Amino acid sequence: MDIKDLEVLVAIVESGSMSSAALRLNTSRSNVSRRLKKMESDLRVQLLRRTTRHMEPTQIGWAMYEHAVKVTQELSALQATVQDMGRNLRGHVRVSMPIGLGQMTLGPALLEFCKLHPGVTMQITFNNRILDLLEEEVDISVRVANVPPENYVARELSGIEWVPCISPGYIEQYGSPKVPAELSEHYLVTPPVRHNRLIWSFFSQDSEQRHVVEVIPKLQCADMNFLKQSVILGNGIGVLPYYLISEELKSGVLLRALKGFDSDPKMWGDKMFLITAPSLYPSQTVRTLLDFIKDSFSEEGVVGKVMKGQFGGSF
Repeated sequence: MDIKDLEVLVAIVESGSMSSAALRLNTSRSNVSRRLKKMESDLRVQLLRRTTRHMEPTQIGWAMYEHAVKVTQELSALQATVQDMGRNLRGHVRVSMPIGLGQMTLGPALLEFCKLHPGVTMQITFNNRILDLLEEEVDISVRVANVPPENYVARELSGIEWVPCISPGYIEQYGSPKVPAELSEHYLVTPPVRHNRLIWSFFSQDSEQRHVVEVIPKLQCADMNFLKQSVILGNGIGVLPYYLISEELKSGVLLRALKGFDSDPKMWGDKMFLITAPSLYPSQTVRTLLDFIKDSFSEEGVVGKVMKGQFGGSF
């Protein structure tokens, strides 16, 4: 016996006949009759008896009808709630993302999502670590890497371009390197490196020749916003993701260093991924936010316009 059987019983009792019940349920009379016979056979009781005018419940049939009404009403209420939540999202979602990306680009997009869906509550964590999503109770994570972590569902959002950058003030005081080999003569501001030594790879734009230089950074930090301010203030030559410094490049606050050379993006991660834990049935809120984030990275999306913009000045 299933919920359809209970709906048949309710329809027969309330409409008075199997034909009327079939019309009410938009099915055939034979299907109604078959379900009624199966219920009575499974329960080994008579639920309805036929009179000259209509069908009426037995004593057991009345008791079962009363329970069936409650069950079908509860199911209808549940379905309405689920559908309403699909139209008007509710629930709590937890998101983790890199500090610079979150604060400068994706963060504003998430704030827009919150405005669009006032019934959704959100916990946002700015963190550069690759997290255990289940242990940390994170629903959605955005991470920069060459390959996504194993055992998770990953959607590639965008490529990452790492830009060697320099401030006009630094150039005025120390000059600007023309080739990668000259970096050893300058102060450098970079993301964290192992053993305090950076093996920095570049590709020549005209010949794709690889250039490798070993340097010791003056300043290392995982907070990209802090690194950006350090470069702007003339503490050294930096390497930062384009999405973080696009406006500064366009305005001339920062310039692209080493014209004619591209920094190897795989050194710090050349792709951005949207990562979730495997789940057969993610909530409607999580699914909607995943689509929203992905759409924001399109060429017309709020993040995509920054990620795919044109470089500013170079030196």
